[in-house]
This record gives sequence, C-alpha cells and structure tokens, in this order.
Amino acid sequence: MMVRFLGLLLALCLLWTAACGELRPVPVPIEPQAYKPIDYQELLDPAKTGLQAGDLVRVKAYFWQFLTYDPAMVRNYLTLPRYPIRWYQLRWFAIYDSEKMAGYYDLAAMSPEQEEKYKAIKRLDPVLIYGELSPLKPGLFLRVHHIEKIEEE
Repeated sequence: MMVRFLGLLLALCLLWTAACGELRPVPVPIEPQAYKPIDYQELLDPAKTGLQAGDLVRVKAYFWQFLTYDPAMVRNYLTLPRYPIRWYQLRWFAIYDSEKMAGYYDLAAMSPEQEEKYKAIKRLDPVLIYGELSPLKPGLFLRVHHIEKIEEE
C-alpha cells in the first residue's frame, strides 16, 4: 500500500514539474527594435534554428482565423496545475506563410482584449506579428504582443 502511495505521489510530482505554460504580461508599449526578425520557416521549427523560450521575435505571416479547437490540448492540460485560470484566457489563432496557404501554424495566441483590438484583421490579410516564444512542452508557442497589418503595394 505504501509503495502504491509513493508511486502515485511521484507521478503527481512529475506531472506538476511537466506543467510548463508561462504567461507573462504583454509589454505596453512595445519596442519594435527589441524584436528579432525571423523567417516564417523558423517559426515552424524554432528548436532547429536555435530559438528558445523567452526570445522576442517578429514575423511576417498571413492571418487565417481564430480557432474553435485547442491546438495543444494535452500540453495545455499539463499546464493546468500551474496556471489554472490564465491559460484559458488565451485565444488561439492560425496563420500561414503565404497567401497560397502554405505553412499552417496554429500555435499563436493572444488575450481576449487583443482579439477585440485586432478584430479588423481579416482572413489572409498580411500581418507583421510581434511576440514572445513561450514554453509549451515539448515545444514553443507564439504569445502575441502586437500585430500590424501590412498594407499591400
């Protein structure tokens, strides 16, 4: 009985340590020069290109839509013990690399207040996203700080 209890306690401790979602407040105002410009492909595989949690990045993309599903459901549930309320305040959305809808990325998130602020952005609008790469074990997600619509020439 004691062995089973210790095993359960160890499993709970491991689950607690695996909880990795960190939601820092969005800086206001942002300083654009502090954000490293990255290529969209780097966003798709940040570990391969040496990007890490905490990096401030800016990337050009094409907005797609706010999601009706949770793109990282299992990973989100692992973060629940550490951030039970704030995590569900995130609004996930998807972006593409080009207007030809290549390079789908659905791990971009913003607050409901930001969603209201950027509601004028429509499907396939070119945008410049300023954000922070945040931990979402076993990878990263893009926590949006600011979005600028790029005017087409």
